[in-house]
Amino acid sequence: MQRFRPAILHAIARDIIAALGTRADDAELVAEHLVGAHLAGHDSHGIIRLAQYRDHVRAGKVVPAATVETLRETSTTALLDGHWGWGQVIAKRAVDLAIEKAAAHSIAALSVRNCYHVGRVGVYPLMAAERGFIAQVWCNGHGVCRVAPWGATEPRLATNPIAIAIPGRGAPLLVDITTSVVAEGKVRVAKNAGKRIPEGWVLDARGEPTTDPADLYDGGSLLPLGGREGHKGYGLSIVVDLLGGALSGAGCGTLTDRVGNGLLVQVTDPRAFTSEDEFLDRVDEFTRYLKSSKPRAGVAEVLLPGEPEHRVAASRARDGIEIDATTWKQVTALAAELGVAVDVDPA
Repeated sequence: MQRFRPAILHAIARDIIAALGTRADDAELVAEHLVGAHLAGHDSHGIIRLAQYRDHVRAGKVVPAATVETLRETSTTALLDGHWGWGQVIAKRAVDLAIEKAAAHSIAALSVRNCYHVGRVGVYPLMAAERGFIAQVWCNGHGVCRVAPWGATEPRLATNPIAIAIPGRGAPLLVDITTSVVAEGKVRVAKNAGKRIPEGWVLDARGEPTTDPADLYDGGSLLPLGGREGHKGYGLSIVVDLLGGALSGAGCGTLTDRVGNGLLVQVTDPRAFTSEDEFLDRVDEFTRYLKSSKPRAGVAEVLLPGEPEHRVAASRARDGIEIDATTWKQVTALAAELGVAVDVDPA
């Protein structure tokens, strides 16, 4: 493992994305998301994705210079067509528009289709919560399936994440979860790092538990969220597919072979129901109440959703971001292929 300053990774990611035919501002945004995922501790959504992005651009699955089109719109809703541009760019446009509508009308819901991989989903509701809004994002994956229905062995679902952010007096609370037991990218990170994965994450092609991450990519499947009660994660995943994929027309599962995300973004202004101060006081009171619970043996403190990411971000911004040798080799080979200069000075 080597450590790199965030600015170095940002510059490399930006230049690689730009070299794939992306406008400068959009390349900056995609790079910001990739490095931001590392800073939050979610390496599964970081620069490990660059080789995949290159392959999908060349296969025509991503249109780097695409622009977003509004297909339907009311004062509180809209349906956006991303025309297969970068998901990070399209999703930001959707959230910005949802915030604008909610600021004017207290509530908004936007649906998005024809959108490539949006990256770490939690970023988007955070954008709204940092401006005082409550936000939910339902994000289906389609075109590639890694998750088998509860009780089955053949994948029919993506990891289908849900992210919800609620403003507070400090950092917003953020719940950002996949409806599978773990994000597919975390298995990919373990594979690149030559590590085993915990039992309970993956079934092999025969439907047997495995700790070899390679088995996922050899006909295996991820388990739904919930362990022995995985029917709960399975049910949530179905809902995400219907809200993100069916409602938007993006598609569900491999009923479409185009790889991407369908989104439902919902933004609510709490000031429609109470004063801003009253709401923030209630959030603050409840979070203090939760953290006052006595920790179990071996647990230092009770944490709130989003706190681990904030702490990891501070640490990695200061100490650098670790990248495994396999991922770094992939990135530098990709940079060389595209004529992108790499500053290899580690942190």
